[in-house]
Amino acid sequence: MNDNLNINKACRKYLLKDTDVRLNIILTLLIAIGFNFLLYKNVFASRGDAYVLLMLYVFILGFTIIGSNAMVVNLTAKDKLNKRIEFILASGFDIKDIIRSYTKEMWVISSIPSFVLFFMTYVVYDFKIDFKLIFAVYISLFIMLYFEVLLFNIISLYQKNFKFFKNLVFFASSLLIYLVASFSKHIIEFIDKHNVNLVYVLLGINIVLIIIFASLSIIKYKKLSNEAVINKEGTWS
Repeated sequence: MNDNLNINKACRKYLLKDTDVRLNIILTLLIAIGFNFLLYKNVFASRGDAYVLLMLYVFILGFTIIGSNAMVVNLTAKDKLNKRIEFILASGFDIKDIIRSYTKEMWVISSIPSFVLFFMTYVVYDFKIDFKLIFAVYISLFIMLYFEVLLFNIISLYQKNFKFFKNLVFFASSLLIYLVASFSKHIIEFIDKHNVNLVYVLLGINIVLIIIFASLSIIKYKKLSNEAVINKEGTWS
């Protein structure tokens, strides 16, 4: 137990000192301030609750994935490249315990700025939607992101090209934010046309993603072994 707590503490300390992690946290907080400033000035008043909720959802999803992916690459992947993982394993640790500790710290740290965004938006904007439904969307998204971080951590141990893996997730997340922001009006019109509540659509998406990420991460987690990780080689280029 004490050994696991030491890993958690070391992981947290390393991540909070990492430049990329700090920049991602600052960026998300700036986005939160900017978005809520526009809400406060009623810039999006004519677009309604659905637009605000959709953008809030995409911002939280996109920036949490970008932030957690940076942590996965800068800690898990680099530990693998620098052979620190092998050194820790040689000290008697199980790779499953290490990944579980890394995942927990990454999940918590990447979720803090997203929670600030969620809280600020709820305080600044007067949602007509029931708070319980909005909170359900946030909590289910929060749970889904845990399994996403766990899956990315496990996958990173078996990657041959870490730089490609990092860039792929970054650009995919950035593209998601851009496309949803650009076509938000059409997305909302399509949902309204079919008389479906956006909240239930987002909840449905979260539940499906939870099932997918949880299933994949649990399957891969069960197959993790010290020997398999040690024998896998990777490069940054």
